[in-house]
Amino acid sequence: MLDKVHGAHANVFIQYEGSFQDLGLAIEKGVNITTLRFENMEEEPYDEVGYAEVLGFEIELKPNNKWPNYKYSMSITTTDSFQEIFNNRMFDISLWLARYLSLVCELTTMVENSDGQTGQLFYWNSTTEKRESSFVNIQI
Repeated sequence: MLDKVHGAHANVFIQYEGSFQDLGLAIEKGVNITTLRFENMEEEPYDEVGYAEVLGFEIELKPNNKWPNYKYSMSITTTDSFQEIFNNRMFDISLWLARYLSLVCELTTMVENSDGQTGQLFYWNSTTEKRESSFVNIQI
């Protein structure tokens, strides 16, 4: 029974115009988590990264250079999931996390689809005054 355990992971791209630390504060407040600790990465490009460990998840907030208009990305992984990763037993909860961050932190978020060229966007529509979602083609 113990080897039937699964883990979870997510990767969300975030559109945010403020500073990296301000984004960290918005996430801390919206998600109600402990303070992110900011450190420089140990390997190149030595960017500053925000870390936290909450409810069995390791959270990493970092600058993003992959997709234009999304300056940051947030990834989470269940703690100590080496066996689950090795056995391909990880649930991808990226869509849930993107929608949740969009709702509680009032952020525009995007999840990349497996094709690497399209994604799903979560945002506040100021015309309809509703939280909405749409599919997007990602421009490189």
